[in-house]
Amino acid sequence: MRSILLTVALLCLATPAFATTCEESFQKKGDFFNGAAFSARVQVEGLSVERAFSQLRLILVREGIKTVSTDVSMGVMKAENPATAFQRALPIDIFASQDGNLLNVDMIFTIPSGVGASRDTVKKYLCDALNQLLPKSK
Repeated sequence: MRSILLTVALLCLATPAFATTCEESFQKKGDFFNGAAFSARVQVEGLSVERAFSQLRLILVREGIKTVSTDVSMGVMKAENPATAFQRALPIDIFASQDGNLLNVDMIFTIPSGVGASRDTVKKYLCDALNQLLPKSK
């Protein structure tokens, strides 16, 4: 529940303008003591929500991240970095929305309080995944 609230709050605070690159759009909200959410976004011309989620499913599985659920009609995909002996599963929420011929894809990685993550490492993982999205023609 906390993950959903943090995700909604992050989306409400996000600026409506899209940065040129995933790396420029990257943001971190929160801290070690209260939990944090890392977000990044891309716009891809000529890509559908269904195709984006299909591509992301394969991209994420190569990184060892499993897809928990997908709702193409709502533009929401939930994934998680699986639990290990030393950490619990960490949620990744993906939101996609069509704006004319552009598809906006936001990825949000949420960590609970008491868990640390390097800003640069999270940026690399989020943007490496998002930057692999290809339009239908490619």
